Amino acid sequence: MLTRSRRIPTLVTAIALGVVTAAGVSGTATASSTPSGSAAATSLDGVQTAAPQISTLPNGDRVLVFGSGAAANVAVFAPDGNTVPFMRYAPNTHHAYVIPDSILAAPGQLVASQYEIPALSTASPLATPHYPLRILQVNAVGLDGQATDGVAYLTDTDDANRWSIPIPIVNGVARVAIPAGHYAATTGFQAVDPATNAATVHAVTQLDVTVADTGVSTMTVDERTATAQITADTPRPAVNDNNDVVFNTTDGNGVVGGVQVSTEGRPIYVSPTAAPKAGKFSYQVFAWGGESPAGTADPYRYEVMFPAADHIDADQTYTVDASTLATVHNTIDTDPSNTKHRGEFMTAASSPGLGGSLTSQVVTVPGKLTTYYGAPVGDANYVRVVVPTLPSGSTGFPSTMFFSANEPTYAGPTETWRTWGHGPLTPQVGQYPGKASCRSCADGGTVDLVLNRLQDSSPDTVVAAIGPATGHLSVYRDGNQVFSQDNTSGVELTGQAQQPGTYRMVFDQDVSQFPITQSTATHTDVTVPYTPAPDPKWTLPSGDFCNAQGSSTTPCSILPVLNLNYRLATDDTDTGHGPLTALTLTVGHQSYAGAGAQTAATGATVSVSYDKGATWTAASVIPAGQNHFVALWKNGAAKGSTPWLKVTATDALGGSIAQTVANAYTIG
Repeated sequence: MLTRSRRIPTLVTAIALGVVTAAGVSGTATASSTPSGSAAATSLDGVQTAAPQISTLPNGDRVLVFGSGAAANVAVFAPDGNTVPFMRYAPNTHHAYVIPDSILAAPGQLVASQYEIPALSTASPLATPHYPLRILQVNAVGLDGQATDGVAYLTDTDDANRWSIPIPIVNGVARVAIPAGHYAATTGFQAVDPATNAATVHAVTQLDVTVADTGVSTMTVDERTATAQITADTPRPAVNDNNDVVFNTTDGNGVVGGVQVSTEGRPIYVSPTAAPKAGKFSYQVFAWGGESPAGTADPYRYEVMFPAADHIDADQTYTVDASTLATVHNTIDTDPSNTKHRGEFMTAASSPGLGGSLTSQVVTVPGKLTTYYGAPVGDANYVRVVVPTLPSGSTGFPSTMFFSANEPTYAGPTETWRTWGHGPLTPQVGQYPGKASCRSCADGGTVDLVLNRLQDSSPDTVVAAIGPATGHLSVYRDGNQVFSQDNTSGVELTGQAQQPGTYRMVFDQDVSQFPITQSTATHTDVTVPYTPAPDPKWTLPSGDFCNAQGSSTTPCSILPVLNLNYRLATDDTDTGHGPLTALTLTVGHQSYAGAGAQTAATGATVSVSYDKGATWTAASVIPAGQNHFVALWKNGAAKGSTPWLKVTATDALGGSIAQTVANAYTIG
């Protein structure tokens, strides 16, 4: 079997920010004991959505699901931590399977129930109906004209809920009892060149398959009919490393189901197929990705989507139009401890109806990567995650940090620049230009108070961690403690008094067990003014999600939580050189598409410690325009030392923030 030598470290999207371990997830939304002063409190973490779920398959592969149901993003890892190709079979909303490439090559090992992934199902039928069953025999012919193995995925086009089990074909034959009626079938084959050990995927689609109400029906699947290779012509040379191909049907009740194939860059061949005579069929090269050839001095990658069709053309060569591409110039910083200089850039196309599968490009860090994004199709968009420091371990789930942001909003052939991983890394509420989930919002008597666990120098970056992070959050209302819990960075409070008051969040976090030497621990103390009659300019935009809203129809209000944006004048390993260090500090508030408090900052202080916080030296802080400050201090310690920083700020509303960062940067 050929597997790509790529590792996607465990959490591949910042959809969820719990502390994830191989054994499970901590910091997710669970009921908490409630100290006096609050009617009820529930812990929330990060962006307040479900944490990733891990399923271990019988062959040892692990499936990571980010989100739930059809909209979830999926990655599959071999036991050595490398990502592997897979097929995602979801014939209806009640059942969903992930079949990795090893099973496609050896379908006799497939026990369907063991590859069903509950997190990918959005509902369960109230009852299991029974139908008269008839025998379907599937005969499979391989590329050499002889009987071959494969896996057939059938979708009942009369009623998708009547059949939902993948069918293994062993020694060229499968016999299965299924309801009579009409079906669409996509059968997956894997071929391996014995000379090169290179694997290819062949997907044969057959529409208008009929299972008779009497006798035995036969479906012959010929791998040789998959003659059309999916390729793309890109403006610059690119090596294909991601194919996400969708074969879906819609039954008579409007239920959509089918197969999504992720080949991880393996060549994939499909069978040219006319539109069905009855029912609806959709074929789509949902995502195509390619990276620059090995050895390219300035690496780059393409991520593009193509429209769906009701048939499969014989010509599967797609042209990437350079005039439509959005260009993002990524600079990726790393920790000085990353002596192997390895990182990863991960991307996926994702939509509410199709979800997505993630792929990665190994990059040299610190370094640069240019990404070219095609126009999104329909309601889809792109997910991107950056790993500035890959751990040296070989296990599938090492301690790793993942940096992500909202999808790169497509605005035509634009050109933008972004830096990832520049420290110090600190808990913040963030500022988001596109759609996002409100960290700290209120709706009537429900109040959410949530911090991103870590954020870099870009205010819309979210840093998620898998591994031994520890922390504690305490929350107070008007001086009375209303919440206290380990390993969570947020809380939802209900039944809150509808009168002006003050909330206070005290959050301690330790990530010193990660493969980093900087920003290893933080202490954050935030005071938030609260009013039941907020400024209308604080209303959360309708396109953003608010957990506090629940079933309410009134829009949420963005709480005026202060956000600190640090821009240290250090190099791409957060190392400062010379006798002085400078910090540009922006004191703002959390915001969503420009909505949120715009109150002016009334002051800021910066202090530095060279003895792990025992003593502090005040920096010189100079106002540099509204909400902007520049701090200067002497590097008063030896080369290689890692000073601590303490920053405080206040605003005209009476809000405040005080933050301490252990080992904030390195003196070079």
